[in-house]
Amino acid sequence: MNTKHLKFILMVFMVLALNACADSGKPSSSVTEEQIRTDAVKADVIDAAFSKLISLTVVSQPVQGTQSLVIADLTYDNGEALVSGQVVINYEWADKAWKAVNIQFTYGSVSVKAEAPEADILASAQLIPDLNAQFQNFAFSSDSVLVSKEVFLEIGEATYVITRTASKENWTSTTTYTISAKYSYSDGWQFTTDSWEYTETTNWAGTWVVQWATYDKETQYLPNEKMTLTVTGAMTLTHNSADNQDETRKVNVVFKRAGSGYNLPATLSRDYEDEGLYTTRFIVIKYGNQNNDQINLELDFDLTATTPIATLVAKSFDGNIGELTKIK
Repeated sequence: MNTKHLKFILMVFMVLALNACADSGKPSSSVTEEQIRTDAVKADVIDAAFSKLISLTVVSQPVQGTQSLVIADLTYDNGEALVSGQVVINYEWADKAWKAVNIQFTYGSVSVKAEAPEADILASAQLIPDLNAQFQNFAFSSDSVLVSKEVFLEIGEATYVITRTASKENWTSTTTYTISAKYSYSDGWQFTTDSWEYTETTNWAGTWVVQWATYDKETQYLPNEKMTLTVTGAMTLTHNSADNQDETRKVNVVFKRAGSGYNLPATLSRDYEDEGLYTTRFIVIKYGNQNNDQINLELDFDLTATTPIATLVAKSFDGNIGELTKIK
């Protein structure tokens, strides 16, 4: 064999060897569906709450060089719901195998197996700060009741109507909430208060005895003066999330003092409005021509004590505090 032939043969072998090395870096196949099924559920948001894969359909998986972009529709079970969406997986060919280098999941829809526990639903009726500031309606423990509901598990949505009622002495308050619930595939049931309406009633009906105290600034009542008031009716006030407020005043008071008889209506007191309090628990009876011709009846809540305290008192124009006792 001459030198020229030998050089030619060596060159052929070199070209074949180089081609073989180049081909060894190219993918020998596309990503298998089995591997896609395994990798798809490793997306952080799926892996965090995963029970089992229900279905997976590969939409596309183009290959460019040593890269493959897999797009697939899938539905998985997170234990509470069937979650559907689309997964995108970036694959890279290395060491003669496809390796997932990035996995992203885009949520599509959800079908929930069961609604939220009733305790969670009731707990969603939260304190409304502005409402509480005016009425102190959360001063005492309340009872929550689920009044009605509309539940659409197939889309993970629900609407609830909840009432929260508190009472103390002759006062009762009820807040009615309309709450929407939506199931989040990553965070479970989430609740939003759509609207609320608050109603409170203080029932002043009955026979009350006012025992005035000795008070050096008093300009109307005698020391230890006693009065009997016959009261009919109640005061009701409503306030809602649209900031509408209405009053129903149906309290009438009959009493005698210094030989004169009185039969007149009561109104809501504005004595504490500067403090943000305007409620049916504070009423005033104006019965004469002088400013100090008035009696205030109050159901006071002391929230500074370890356990809130409710106290019924009478108050004069000058600030004298009298005992207020219901005798029938």
